[in-house]
Amino acid sequence: MRFVALIVSLTLSALDVIAQPLSPRDPLRTPTPQQAYEQLLTVSHFVFGGGFYPDGGPSEGERAYRAIAAGTNATGLFSAALTNGNAQAKLYALCGIRQFAPGMFDSYARALRIANPLVDTTFGDRIRREFATNLVTRISSGRYDVYLRNTKP
Repeated sequence: MRFVALIVSLTLSALDVIAQPLSPRDPLRTPTPQQAYEQLLTVSHFVFGGGFYPDGGPSEGERAYRAIAAGTNATGLFSAALTNGNAQAKLYALCGIRQFAPGMFDSYARALRIANPLVDTTFGDRIRREFATNLVTRISSGRYDVYLRNTKP
């Protein structure tokens, strides 16, 4: 009987370890759109296209963007991020609005241009700060469209 109890205990412990969430940088972990929205609100950098992390994978913000974009309420979550997110999150959200609700883009872009916060971005492996107006212009011109089309998280 003790042997059976030991096997059951070990099995439950193993299942508990397996059930633990994977780290945010784990490529196998796909957050729900709501989880991605919550992650997006506080991202530290605005960067599309990988290269920021040593593994060459997408940034945390890009992963969150893709997970939101793959959901059924992308416009609602991106609109909420424009209200509730930090400067970097607002730029990702503006990209989402450009993709999913282009008619709303100009009004959201105008508000971000007026506020014009400094935003942490990357260029290659260097971190830099830029004014939001520069990035809004790039978003508006379609510079990030190739990344917007790839909505797989």
